[in-house]
Amino acid sequence: MNKNDPAQTKLDSDYTMSGGAPQLGGLRLLKPPYGRITAYNMNKGEIAWMIPNGDTPPEIKNHPRLKGLNIPKTGSPSQAGLLVTKTLLLAGEGPAGQAVFHAYDKATGAEIWQTTLPGPQVSLPMTYAHNGRQFVVMGVRGTATSGAQLIALALPQQPTDGRGGRGGQRGAAAGPE
Repeated sequence: MNKNDPAQTKLDSDYTMSGGAPQLGGLRLLKPPYGRITAYNMNKGEIAWMIPNGDTPPEIKNHPRLKGLNIPKTGSPSQAGLLVTKTLLLAGEGPAGQAVFHAYDKATGAEIWQTTLPGPQVSLPMTYAHNGRQFVVMGVRGTATSGAQLIALALPQQPTDGRGGRGGQRGAAAGPE
C-alpha cells in the first residue's frame, strides 16, 4: 500500500473512523465477517472462538448480483451490545444490525437461541432477578411512528427437580445464574 496515495489513505481512515467500508454496486469489497464477536481465554491469552455478529444483512443476502449463491453468515457491520453470564453470552446485533437478540454458549460460541426485537438494540443489555426469575432488559430503536422502547425478556426458569441444564425449545437460554 502506498501511504502517499490519497485514495488509499481516505479508504483506510474512512473505514477505521466508521465512514464505512468501500463498496461496489452496494456490496462491500472487504471479505466478511463484517462484524464479529471474539471470545478470549484470559488464562491463556488466546482467542477461544470467533463468530459473525449476527446473520447476513438482507441487502447482501437478497442482492441481485449474489442470486443463487449460498451466502454464509457475514455478520452485521455494527457493535454488538454484550452481556456475559456464567454460561451464556447474550448479544444484540447493535444499532446498525438486525433487530435480533441472540444467546450463545459462552464456552463454544454456538448459538442456542434467538428472538426478534421490535427494533435494533441500541443499549447494553442488563439483567436482574425478580421472584427467582432472571430477566434481560435493553433499549431498542423505535420507528418513525413510535419512540424507542425498553424490552424485557424473561429467561426460562430452571427445573425444580434440581437437574439444571438449558432445557426449553432449541436449547433455550439457562435460567437464573
